Amino acid sequence: MSNVKEFDNEKKLGEGGFGVVFQEVWRGIPVAVKRIKLDDIESNGREEDALDKLDHPNVVKLFHVESDSVFKYFYLELCSASLDKLFLKDDDPKKYRGPAMPPAIEVLQQLAGGLEYIHQMNFIHRDIKPGNVLIWVDPATQNVLMKWGDFGFSKRVNERGSHSISGSTRGTDNWYAPEILLIKIQEEESGKDESAAHQRGTVKSDVFAQGLVFGYYLLNGQHIFGSRVLASANILSNNPVHLDKIQPLYVRDLIQKMLEPGREVRISSSDVFQLLQRHQQLEMKKDKS
Repeated sequence: MSNVKEFDNEKKLGEGGFGVVFQEVWRGIPVAVKRIKLDDIESNGREEDALDKLDHPNVVKLFHVESDSVFKYFYLELCSASLDKLFLKDDDPKKYRGPAMPPAIEVLQQLAGGLEYIHQMNFIHRDIKPGNVLIWVDPATQNVLMKWGDFGFSKRVNERGSHSISGSTRGTDNWYAPEILLIKIQEEESGKDESAAHQRGTVKSDVFAQGLVFGYYLLNGQHIFGSRVLASANILSNNPVHLDKIQPLYVRDLIQKMLEPGREVRISSSDVFQLLQRHQQLEMKKDKS
């Protein structure tokens, strides 16, 4: 008799390349259970390694991990939706319909604080996109918190924030930094992984992708570099076609710094968080005066 844990398909929350997520109750707490095949051990190990060590209000919490003969199960904090569900059409059953979102600048600041923490803990996320930004609603207060989720592609970095690139690139089309996009193109053209050999990635790639997420949120679900067909080409040519639509101006300037094509001059996740904090403090002083 199989010892594989069974779930109610009616409670399936989502499905991706590396697993299926179900809603469950664990020790009286509603949770999301991510079920991944043991064969995908590389992804399993990375996600568990990261979430076991990360503890921050803006990072999804890992409560428990267990395995059977076929799957590994991650018992995670249950969130209401991912950021992309916020911009679905009103008649879409998957659209987020929870409490009102915090002010836009607070949403950005929460995400910036979470990513700064991830990098300070010597991890790189490597798959930053709206689908991996989670909306959590406090059951007691109905306050909304933004949380980074899905650490299946995460990796440890050294004290300089860099990591080796081996095998094929990780992430999602149109949410790559240009330096990663170039490696992916080289891989596709050569049909081999040799293009990544001896190269090093850095946490600055996360910052670029976070800039894309910031733009997506402020543009109500529109990619800052244009349509799905054009976005990658525009990223490579440094042509953020919708940047001029972003307000306020200081946020537009911040995102432009995050989207610098040269990672050497691109600002860090700590810079992003500190700049947002500084502007928020200035706004508070204006309101009081």
